[in-house]
Amino acid sequence: MKKVLFLVLILVFGVSVFAQQPTPARNNLDLTEYGIKIEPDRRLIVVLASLEAAGLETPLSESGEEYRKKLQADLKDLPADTRQRIKNFVEQYKKRHPKPSDKEVLAPFISMAYSLSPVPDLIQPTNVNDLPGELLDVLDY
Repeated sequence: MKKVLFLVLILVFGVSVFAQQPTPARNNLDLTEYGIKIEPDRRLIVVLASLEAAGLETPLSESGEEYRKKLQADLKDLPADTRQRIKNFVEQYKKRHPKPSDKEVLAPFISMAYSLSPVPDLIQPTNVNDLPGELLDVLDY
């Protein structure tokens, strides 16, 4: 009886050891398996283009750098007073939040872009009570 019980315990613990083996890591994570779909959004492009006009640059890929050159060529015709107002807003935001890096400064602007109505209207949301504080800091942008 003791031998049978001992054999059963070994088998149970042996199976549990194999069950804890990690699965091989996947290099390509497919987010669509989790219901996440990331697509270009016009609202985000408009907000990031305006931040580019303010001089706030983000690291981009090679194709992104090509797009940045085209964007800067298009922004040459932007009136100087409009560019200055955008730049002043970003500088004031940076003064109120001195610790974040340029990449971290982008986060509330990206949140704001997704909270606006679709292009071309870009209307602010009607109920702002539920929005996070960082987004409210840039909602007047």
